[in-house]
Amino acid sequence: MRISVIFTTYNEPLWLEKVLWGYSTQDHQDFEIVIADDGSGKETRQVIENVKQNTRLSIQHVWHKDEGFRKCEILNKAILKASGEYLIFSDGDCIPRSDFISEHAKNARKGVFLTGSCIRLPVSTSKAINKDDILTGRCFNWQWLTEHGLPFKRKH
Repeated sequence: MRISVIFTTYNEPLWLEKVLWGYSTQDHQDFEIVIADDGSGKETRQVIENVKQNTRLSIQHVWHKDEGFRKCEILNKAILKASGEYLIFSDGDCIPRSDFISEHAKNARKGVFLTGSCIRLPVSTSKAINKDDILTGRCFNWQWLTEHGLPFKRKH
């Protein structure tokens, strides 16, 4: 089953790059990424091109001119460009663990809607995550996260 991962971005090239490196580690390879870009500048386009050249990721960059907040409009355009028979929606600042897509593929059923969750990190922890932390999976380790600023006790 061909999968399309769709997420939005807007002028956050540093976070976008981290997210794309996360998708480069996926153990399920039959997927494409469709980036719904709500009018970002050239730095975003450069990040996408750089990651495309340095990975095997299939990336479609769906962009429209910045005319204010039009996230839903660009998201709809991205959905129309997606080639997958199964769509996964995520956020442009959520770094996926290497089994993110395979877990979706394993649990996909016709007529079933899957949801997931994420850990909201303090900005200082998010900034501490680098490419090597993503490629090795280190940044998904609870001990690593707490050593880099994630509070040990979480609010519910």
